[in-house]
This record gives sequence, structure tokens and C-alpha cells, in this order.
Amino acid sequence: MRYLYFVILFFCVFLFSSCTYHFKLDDIMESPKLVLYCYPGSGDTTIVHLSRSLPVSQKGELSQGLKAANVLISVNDETMHFSWTNDSIPGIPAQSYYVVKKYKDGDKINITASADGMKTVSATTIIPKPFPLKSVDLIRKETDMDKLQFQIHFDDDASTKDYYAMRIEYKQMYWSNENYSESISPIVFDLDDEPLLNNSSGLDDILMNENDFYQNLYYWDDTKIQGKSYTFRLNTYYMADYEDDFITPDGYEHIVCKTKYRVILYSLSEEFYKFLKSLNEQKNNGLGHSELAPIRATYTNVINGIGVVGGCRILRTQWIDNLKDD
Repeated sequence: MRYLYFVILFFCVFLFSSCTYHFKLDDIMESPKLVLYCYPGSGDTTIVHLSRSLPVSQKGELSQGLKAANVLISVNDETMHFSWTNDSIPGIPAQSYYVVKKYKDGDKINITASADGMKTVSATTIIPKPFPLKSVDLIRKETDMDKLQFQIHFDDDASTKDYYAMRIEYKQMYWSNENYSESISPIVFDLDDEPLLNNSSGLDDILMNENDFYQNLYYWDDTKIQGKSYTFRLNTYYMADYEDDFITPDGYEHIVCKTKYRVILYSLSEEFYKFLKSLNEQKNNGLGHSELAPIRATYTNVINGIGVVGGCRILRTQWIDNLKDD
């Protein structure tokens, strides 16, 4: 009982102390800034999304793309100009800047952008090594056959500080007589068997903290596993494939439903990792959303502006067949 009293007292002190806010009125009168997002390294085409911020003191709508800017990329001190596209082209969204360039591990990337009436912005990042995947296995969990477990094996490099992320999707394919449809969705995992990602504690429930992952993108660094081999164990509900015939008012209907899985693995630069971590902290800030604590700021490494430039390497597996319902 005494323990419960101290827990309640701690929460009340935390609650009332969180109701004090400090902010600068000068921020309200701030001029627009360039907003720059770029993730070099995920392919042979680098895309820059550039727009203008809208201070709270001004009226208007946020722009989707800022044309007529000067956008440059420097790769190990070799400079190239970005091209602008007003319409979408294969692999490149509309109203964005792009340049075709392949990178090597460890390349130093610097991107600058300038436009009339605003300060020039710049940001730097490093291209990380590819994700060190060894194998991917799917098994039915022995203690609970209703669960499907993904086992992701990889080897961390002891010589570097590394940052990773992972997203796993499932594709459901559905045939109804001659008609076909499919849908692709991310998997929300049960992390009870995964200590590296499961950071929840009993205090989280008291303080209204959540431990979800933003956009179902599971991220981590190698602090606890540096230089080691590691196997993720991620659980989800098993969805068996099925095929059957049904009698309908229009006659017989032959139904087939199959499921496949795809693993998407990311190696991240430190800047990308910090940006993703800040988004996740915002999402899980239950007290902040209840106006009982400050909302955490989004990380940015863009000097004089807003946004992030973060190196990223992506590895996608082929679609993996579902396990049979033995």
C-alpha cells in the first residue's frame, strides 16, 4: 500500500510540473524557412522534396513543391545539380528535384538549397553499409500454433556504430471465380519474444506511455549487440491459406485466398535514425497529446531550415510463401 502511495505521489508531481510551458514569442514572427527532405542511398536516383514553411503568424496554404530553387549535391566534394520535374515520372514524384547517382559505402553527402527571399539551407549525411542479413525463416511457434514467428538473422559489424530498421508486409491474394484482387498491409508484431525491441515497463501504463512503432517501422541501434550475430523473433497471428466452394443466389462461387510475406530491411545513417526516433517519441507521447506535457520536437539536421537529410540503404526480400496448415 505504501508503494502505491509513492507511485501516485510521483505521478501527481510529474503531472503538475508538466503544466508549465516556456516558449519564445519571437518564434511566432519568424520568417518562412526552406523545408528539405532527402534520403540518399536507397537507389540510383536521389530525390529532394523542397517546400516553404508557413509560420503561425502568416495565413496561406503549405506548398507541395518549391520550383525555381537551386539545389546541389556534393558527393565526396564532387558537386552536381538537381533537375526539377513538374509531373511525376517513373520512380520520381511530381514537383520534386532529382539526380541520378550511385553511391558507395561511406560516401559523404552534402545537399544545399537556395531560393529567393530565404536563407540557404544545407545538410550532411553518410551513406551506410547495406543491411547485413544472413537469413529469414518462418516457423509456427511451438508453444502456440496460432502464432507465426519470423526469425530474422543478421551479423552486426563490430568496427562501426550501426543503425537499422525493419518493416514486414503481408500480401493477401483473393480469387472469386474469375475475379482477382490483392491487398498489401504492414504487420503489427507481438514483441513478447523480442527483448531488443520490447522496451515497455509497468510504469508505462501509469504514465500513459505507449510503445508503438511509427508506421510499423521497427528501428534499433547496435548498442546492445555490437559485433554480434542476432536473431529477431517476431510473432504475429497465423493466417492459413484456404480454398472452398460456396452456394450463392447466383450459383456456385469458388473462393481461393493465399497469403505471402515480404521483409524490408534498412541500414540508416545516424541522422535518419534520430529523425525516426523523434517521430516515434512524438507518436508515443500520451501525456503530450493530452496537453499534460510538452510535445517533443522533431529532429532536423538541416542548417537554417527544417527537415532531414539521412542516408539509407534498403534491402527487400522476394515474396515468401505462407506456411502450410499441417
